[in-house]
Amino acid sequence: MPSQSQNEFVLTSSVRTEIVLRVSERTTPTDALLAGIDASDSAVYDALSTLRSRGLLTEDDGGWELTAHGHLVADSVSEWLSSEEFRATDPAFWKNHQIDVIPPAFRRRLPEVGEYEVVRDVPQEPNRCEDVAVGMLESADHCEVTTPYYSRRHQEAIPRHPETRLLVTREALDVSLRRYRDGRREELNNMEPAALRLTDCQFASVVTDEKLKFELPTVSGGGTDRHDGTGRTHPFERGSVAGTTALFVSETESAVRWGRDLFEALWADSDPLGPYVERQFPELLE
Repeated sequence: MPSQSQNEFVLTSSVRTEIVLRVSERTTPTDALLAGIDASDSAVYDALSTLRSRGLLTEDDGGWELTAHGHLVADSVSEWLSSEEFRATDPAFWKNHQIDVIPPAFRRRLPEVGEYEVVRDVPQEPNRCEDVAVGMLESADHCEVTTPYYSRRHQEAIPRHPETRLLVTREALDVSLRRYRDGRREELNNMEPAALRLTDCQFASVVTDEKLKFELPTVSGGGTDRHDGTGRTHPFERGSVAGTTALFVSETESAVRWGRDLFEALWADSDPLGPYVERQFPELLE
């Protein structure tokens, strides 16, 4: 039995990796592989031989093609490389933020987002992330928003449109309702005609027709409730988005599609506000 998995065997050689990816697209003659791969002829011949002996390649009159097992390995290798390329755009972001709050099916699809930019708060612009998010909201006709925190600036910027939808956590809703109860908000629900439901998700996102904005919880943090200069109020705990000082933004069509698909999945699993408000804040409905 081989000491390495087939995926490891392919990935530990750039020549084997390139052959598998090239042949996965079409049947390819040996001459084309020799001419197209930046390696010695002997390295290409050796890679072809070992890939065939492993049951990943076969050769016929038209050239080399993948076996069924080879196609499975090629798909896995391609996904791994896409994931590494996606992460390599900003390794520090993925090191310092929790990704396990994204549902597994959508974590696996993250490389679909494609090109993105990481925006960070800096001493000269301590509210840069907030400014970017608010700017996206103000420029959109409608949007989908997911948030685990209450932000006055965010709320004021969200477009009041029938197609706008918001998913908020119970904790964020509690802050908003307490502000109304304490006289710091004039209306109980000033988001109409936008639709609003409850979620348990602990990330923040904005999806418009043109952009995706995504915030993830930091790996570490500490403390209690925090009020910052932007009007954001939230529980500041380990793993909370409260500690986030960076977000990623993408303008690719695939990023918008990924964000919308994720929002739709969360929306389908969300809860209405009415029963929760009746149970937790009955005095507001009197």
